[in-house]
Amino acid sequence: MKLAIIGHSPLALETALRFHLHGAALTWYVDQDNLEHFTSANLPNMHFTSDLGLGVLKEIGRTYAPSNFSWKEWTENYAAPLMTYLRAHQELKTDEVISVTKRFLAPGEKIEGRSRFLDLFRVIFKVNPKDFIEEQRETNPETYQRLTEEFVNSLASSIEMYQDYDLVLDLRSDLGKSSAAASGRALGESRPTDKASYALAALANASSFKPNPDLRELALIGSDSLAAEMLLHLEEWLKETRSRLFIVTTEEEPFSQYMKVAHPMTAEKLTNLFKYIDDEFQKEIDVFTKKLHEWQQLDDFVQVKIPKPAEPIPRLVYFSGHNVSAIDELIDKKRMFLTLERPEFRHGKKHPENNYQDLKTIGVDHILVSHGKKDLSFIQLDPNEQGYFALTPSRPNVRDSWISDLEKVKGIEDEIFKLFSPADSH
Repeated sequence: MKLAIIGHSPLALETALRFHLHGAALTWYVDQDNLEHFTSANLPNMHFTSDLGLGVLKEIGRTYAPSNFSWKEWTENYAAPLMTYLRAHQELKTDEVISVTKRFLAPGEKIEGRSRFLDLFRVIFKVNPKDFIEEQRETNPETYQRLTEEFVNSLASSIEMYQDYDLVLDLRSDLGKSSAAASGRALGESRPTDKASYALAALANASSFKPNPDLRELALIGSDSLAAEMLLHLEEWLKETRSRLFIVTTEEEPFSQYMKVAHPMTAEKLTNLFKYIDDEFQKEIDVFTKKLHEWQQLDDFVQVKIPKPAEPIPRLVYFSGHNVSAIDELIDKKRMFLTLERPEFRHGKKHPENNYQDLKTIGVDHILVSHGKKDLSFIQLDPNEQGYFALTPSRPNVRDSWISDLEKVKGIEDEIFKLFSPADSH
């Protein structure tokens, strides 16, 4: 059984270990996913481990028993030695995967009297030519000697190569760039800009944003688990009294779905942050109400000389039940403008006062988009293709995410065993 595993995550590591120990010949395409920016949840000390992984560590003379979970310790003392172990027995590639298809069969095409397993899966990937040439120097010196200088120079850009497999496990995350619109269509979004960031890049930016005169107003698009993580990373920035955040979400009650599955610590932090902002605004309302009452008690000729107190503006503003329909950037490139719409079939229950207009526009200094997705454009397969298994790893701030993911991998494992042996033999 020749197997391809695509994705870089703790779950991909565990899956690679499982199938290596089952005797599969596998290639693990390790991409650049990075979950280390998820820090809101207090993960158990043995999170992202398994009895299988710990057993392999013991066999190679390593131990892993931290008192508290930290990404650094997990990476150095659990993931790194296990990846080194796998690399000694299997093929690990850091090349970008371009597409997953069948070699010859079109999606949905049938072979009379035969299974589509007759045809292998083909994984096309992008190779850095310098790495490829150095690999030839080490593994195939005769071929390397025949590489002319002209040929080497012709490989100035990356080249594409392929390998064929019996089975493919797609374990990539859904943290790739998607769209500010939940429907995946926002006018003007394709224009290049450094004032909009997506998924993991947006989370990294949220981690680095500090109170700044050039970064007074932000828009956070979405209210899922990734948006929750971004919001908590923005806590220092948001508590600066001159900062203002717009949350735009298709949810009628922002974060209501996520809070049902949230890690308890993340949920508590999020609740406390909302309370802090609400309490701050309520104090401003109380002060305004008192000043307004005092101003209204003044004689008319005194009111003319004293400005009416200004009503406070909330610093955390929701456009709930809304879609982003367009993104625009002015010629001076100092601000981004979002066009927002709320369809008739949705009700914005959070800050319903923002629902009176069908179209509204807000201007901000930067846009953070939590909508992420797998790049499905590289998959051209029958929707129910046997032998292709897709599983999106859960995010760390979701309750019981690791236990659930390991169970799902076990389910895939069982399905694969059924493909290659009698159903009652496992």
